[in-house]
Amino acid sequence: MQILETERLRLRWFDDSDVPFILGLINEEPWKANIADPGVSTPEQARQWMRDRLLNRYWSQGHGFWCVERKEDGERLGLAGLIHREGLPEPDLGYGLAERHWGRGYAREAAAAALRYAHEVLGLRHLLATTAPHNDSSGRVLMDIGFQDLGLQQTEAHEGLSHVYAWRSPEPAGDDAQQLRTLVQRFLGAFDNRAGRLHQLAALPHWLLPEARIVVRQGEALSSLSLREFIEPRAEAFASGALQDFHEWIEDLQIEHEGGLAQLRLHYAKAGRREGQAFEGRGHKLLQCVKTARGWKIAAIAWEDRAD
Repeated sequence: MQILETERLRLRWFDDSDVPFILGLINEEPWKANIADPGVSTPEQARQWMRDRLLNRYWSQGHGFWCVERKEDGERLGLAGLIHREGLPEPDLGYGLAERHWGRGYAREAAAAALRYAHEVLGLRHLLATTAPHNDSSGRVLMDIGFQDLGLQQTEAHEGLSHVYAWRSPEPAGDDAQQLRTLVQRFLGAFDNRAGRLHQLAALPHWLLPEARIVVRQGEALSSLSLREFIEPRAEAFASGALQDFHEWIEDLQIEHEGGLAQLRLHYAKAGRREGQAFEGRGHKLLQCVKTARGWKIAAIAWEDRAD
C-alpha cells in the first residue's frame, strides 16, 4: 500500500518482492555500525526479519518503516517511517538509506515527509528519534526537520547510550469531545481519494484497537469483519481504480462520553464513482471508543447504509 509521495520519493509498504533489497541494506557496514547487526544472511532470514520488524507493525500499529523509492525510476533507496519501539514512551521516527544514495538529500526528504504524516494524518503530538552516539549526520537531519536535541541518554530500548531527539506538536490537543470529533474526521478522511489524492487506509489500525470489529448491516444480512478483513478489499478497490473520487462527510454527530468510554452516533453522506459510474449515498454509524494511554481509539463500529 502506498503511504505518501514527496517531490522525488514514494513511500510504501514493504512486501516480499523487497527481500533481496532488504538483505543487502541491513548487511551494509554503515547499517551495522549505526543501527545494528541483525545477523541475517539468507533470503529466508531476511523475509522473516521483514515480517517481524516491518510487515506485522503495519497491522498492529497503523504505521511502520516504509520502503523509500525514487519516483523517477522506482529504485529502492532505503526505509523511513515511525514505530512504537518497546522501551520508548513515544513513537520513534527513523530512517536508513543504502550508502550509495547518501549525500543527495533523500534522507531529509523522507524523514520530513514521515514527520508530516505522523502529525497531519495520524495526529501524533509527540515523537522521539534515536541515533548512535557517533552518528552526527543523522542528528543534523533530525534537527533540520524540527526535532530538539535531548543529548545522550540510556533508554530501555537500546544497549548503551543513544543520542535522543524529540518533537512536540505546537497545537493544543483539545478536550475529549474535540479529540473524539477529530478521530471521526480522520476515520472518514482515510477513504478520501478525490482528484488523485492518496487514501489513508494504512492508517486505520492506528485509530482502531487491534481486536476491533466492524459490523455492517446490508438489508437483513450482517457481516462482522476484523480490521484486516475490512481494509484489504477497500484498498484493492482504490488500487484497481474501481472506486474513484470517493469521500464521506459528517451530516450529524452526537457524542456521549463518561470517563474513558464514549459512544458516537454519526450520520454521514458519501459520493464517488464506482466502476466509472457516479453514485451518492447516506447512512449512519455507531462508534464505541475507549481512551487509552495513546489517546482515544475505536473499539467497535456498526453501520448501515440508508436505502434511498
